[in-house]
Amino acid sequence: MHITCLHCGTQLAVVHEGGAAYTEKLDQLVERTEQIEGKVDAMHREQKIAALDREWQAKQESLKVRSKNGIPHLPSKVKGLVSVVLGVFVGMFIFCLGAGASDTGGPGVIFSVIGAAAILLITGSGFWQYQRAEAYEKAKREYGRQRQQLR
Repeated sequence: MHITCLHCGTQLAVVHEGGAAYTEKLDQLVERTEQIEGKVDAMHREQKIAALDREWQAKQESLKVRSKNGIPHLPSKVKGLVSVVLGVFVGMFIFCLGAGASDTGGPGVIFSVIGAAAILLITGSGFWQYQRAEAYEKAKREYGRQRQQLR
């Protein structure tokens, strides 16, 4: 309930607490309410940021690749491209060894098959790591965009 002082024109709010009632300047009440709303909004925004950060941590873990010894790390486009190039060179070298030796008999064919398999496996692994790195970068940009919106 609100009342206006007939003497000075100040608007007052009638506050009831327990068995007591008193008046308070309405603009003071509005100011305190706005302060409380601001604090609640800030807390809500911080909760959203914390939830987004937790989601990002989980997403990061899901995008990691494992090294030969099982240690997870973030994927790298450079490592992916290096794998592709090395896979082609190593595979072609082994394949050419096999092709050069194929006129002499059995081992040449085996080297050619091993060379072709090396090309497929190593370059395939490199392409996979490159794609994982792209997915990571895209997810990181989206995370940054969403976090910036919450600030």
